[in-house]
Amino acid sequence: MPNTINMLLDVNVPITVQLGQTKMSVRNLLKMKKGQVVKLNSMAGEPVDVFISTKMLAKGEITVVDDKMSVRISQLYNAKEKFKHL
Repeated sequence: MPNTINMLLDVNVPITVQLGQTKMSVRNLLKMKKGQVVKLNSMAGEPVDVFISTKMLAKGEITVVDDKMSVRISQLYNAKEKFKHL
């Protein structure tokens, strides 16, 4: 089993950061114009969720590093929990 895990360690996986959610009717979605604001259910400054596929890996905060948006991880599952959730 350890060899199986070692084979996976260098595999690239997509990571998603979720800022928030909202619901909108298709009618309102189709009426959207450039520059329009979509309000989310989270407040500015709240932790964001970090996912691998549909599984939450961590919580973090949005930061800017070298003019790029970034996420600073503030809470991370321990190794046993990470593999349990994947």
